[in-house]
Amino acid sequence: MSTLRRGKWVAPGFAALTATTLGLIVLGASVRARGAGLACPDWPLCFGKLIPQFNVLVAFEWSHRALASFVSLGLVALSWACLRNSGLRERMRGRLVFAWLLLLTQAVFGGLTVLLKLAPWTVSVHLILGNVFCLTLFLFYAELRESDLPRPIERLPIASGIRMLAALLVCCLFLQLLLGGLVSSQYAGLACPSFPTCDGESMVPTLSGTVGLQVLHRLNGLLLLAASVAMAWLSRQANAMAGLSWIAASLVSLQIAIGVANVLLRLPFELRGLHTGLAAMIVLTVGLLVREIILSPREEEAISGRRLIEAR
Repeated sequence: MSTLRRGKWVAPGFAALTATTLGLIVLGASVRARGAGLACPDWPLCFGKLIPQFNVLVAFEWSHRALASFVSLGLVALSWACLRNSGLRERMRGRLVFAWLLLLTQAVFGGLTVLLKLAPWTVSVHLILGNVFCLTLFLFYAELRESDLPRPIERLPIASGIRMLAALLVCCLFLQLLLGGLVSSQYAGLACPSFPTCDGESMVPTLSGTVGLQVLHRLNGLLLLAASVAMAWLSRQANAMAGLSWIAASLVSLQIAIGVANVLLRLPFELRGLHTGLAAMIVLTVGLLVREIILSPREEEAISGRRLIEAR
């Protein structure tokens, strides 16, 4: 049994921690939707206590902090398991340092969000960092799972056009996360109260203020959908990449439908949490897709290699 296989439970452990972090992101959105972001007015304690007196709002905020602590303990356990395994130590050491820096920065911004009374920029950064941390754990899982396979995965060469489209897809997704965080933190969810128009007359009545935030969020969502569909079409013959691309396009389509329902139904609590959870799932899917693209050989290099072999 290989050293990697002796630590074979580490990969499922990162998968479980990814799922827990995804739940933490959704719970954070629920805290926001319930207006419980300042239910505990201090940090890291709540009303100066580790376990405060609970009401509904305090329970939401305290549970969010408790689950975040559980995620931290999970990363401690997995870090310990990686570092004591000689087959994983060198591979994972630098990656774990990066994960811990992300987690500690996320914790700082969680505290700043409370201490600065939900300042919009802290809410947005907190959301983005949470998604990046969740994706980091998921990529750890993907790499460890692949490294334990009996044979390396054969990846088809891909054209540079797919790589450029992937860069556009990532940029659109990052911008959508940022805009989504700003829409939430600026209470702009109903700044455009109708759909497909913003105010019943125009799709783009203005690009300033909270209305402008909502308009930009909608327009970039459409660009994100177009990029994901184009990626699915161009990579349709690229094995695992094709499946991931179609999953990403499907999730973006569902996300837009949920966003429309949020407006038409006036931001119901359940749909707001689902909207945030779907966004995190899109991040995970696109992250895995980008990993496949990075690991795939370039089509131009494959053609040059074949020509060199033929010349010999």
